[in-house]
Amino acid sequence: MSNPLLVGIDVHRKTNTACLIDCQGQRAGPSFTVPNNLPGTETLAQKLTHQAQAGNHDRILVAAEATGLYWWHLFCTLSRDPFLNQWPLELYPLNPRATANFKKTFSNQDKTDPIDALVVADRLRLGRDLPAPFACHEPLLALRLLTRYRFHLIHALVQEKSYFLAYLYLKASEYTHLKPFTTTFGAASRAAIKQFASLEDIAAIPLQELTEFIDAKGKRRFADPQANARRLKQVAQDSYPLAPGLEEPLNLILDQSLQHIAFLERRIKRLDVAIDERLQHIPHTLDTIPGIGPVFSAGIMAEIGDLSRFQCDEAKVAKFAGLTWRQTQSGDFRAQETRISRCGNRYLRYYLCEAANSVRLCDPEYAAYYQRKHDEVPKHQHKRAIVLTARKLVRLVVRLLTTNQPYRPRRT
Repeated sequence: MSNPLLVGIDVHRKTNTACLIDCQGQRAGPSFTVPNNLPGTETLAQKLTHQAQAGNHDRILVAAEATGLYWWHLFCTLSRDPFLNQWPLELYPLNPRATANFKKTFSNQDKTDPIDALVVADRLRLGRDLPAPFACHEPLLALRLLTRYRFHLIHALVQEKSYFLAYLYLKASEYTHLKPFTTTFGAASRAAIKQFASLEDIAAIPLQELTEFIDAKGKRRFADPQANARRLKQVAQDSYPLAPGLEEPLNLILDQSLQHIAFLERRIKRLDVAIDERLQHIPHTLDTIPGIGPVFSAGIMAEIGDLSRFQCDEAKVAKFAGLTWRQTQSGDFRAQETRISRCGNRYLRYYLCEAANSVRLCDPEYAAYYQRKHDEVPKHQHKRAIVLTARKLVRLVVRLLTTNQPYRPRRT
């Protein structure tokens, strides 16, 4: 009969608290706390080695909550420790939400580090729905750092643009409604917002001069710059007037916000180049799918990692991404409306959904599937259709990563 040593670790920035139990849930030794640094982790490894020898354990299982990045060095150091690797060693980074829900099964428990470590160890003993064991694959991990940072920058860019549009409403309330330019954040639009301090300045400038300004800032690419100039004058006519004392601070805010947006866009472009350079050293065929480039390929591959941990099962990959739907049933009742779980890897879900949106614009099969799902419901049509298209894309991604064959459209 197997006799594993189960170790739960409560990770903090400065310290790590460990709790040791056996497969029966009994304490295998006293809880202890070590510093969260290299000497502290080496001490932790020595104590685990001593306890494994003393208790005649045949393997060591370690679990900790994946809190930020504080667990990262701990797991990397333990996975390389020569003494611990005398036994079969498995390291599990647990979702903090899973352990928080599991702790609710304990009645009247205090909130202390040793008790939290015990909860983690007991959750490891339960064994059901554990994540894949930790594995240090440096090329994919380096790629994951870049793609997750890009995820962070994209959300920061979206937030800054939303902030900018809120203040743009104060300066020209009809700007986003009448849309004098195709995109508010295009070169000509940014130049017009910076150039004209008030709506009166736009109303006062002659139409021909405004047309030439727009055409020059748009690099002579507008089909009808005079129509853009007319819409811009209509914005000045229909928008709410602004008190003169607010013009200077408002223009300063808008100018600074546009500079921040331009900075974030430059950082994202630089990051895309770095991701592409890293990806060239990893063989794959995902970029043969129409609409999927190096960034989406890197984001999907970095989060999936080694497909063998999912047994190359696309259903398990979809569950890992949170692209599953909960069923609600009781007796003869079965709910017609099901909600997406959203409990998986949010980075993988993001890159799959973004890739699905791009693929459906380039591939007729996915375009038809998207449109069919879009027309099935009267509300949330686009979001629902994109998520379902992403779920369909998971099958293709797993297939290509498994066979390493290029994408071939279906014959009609």
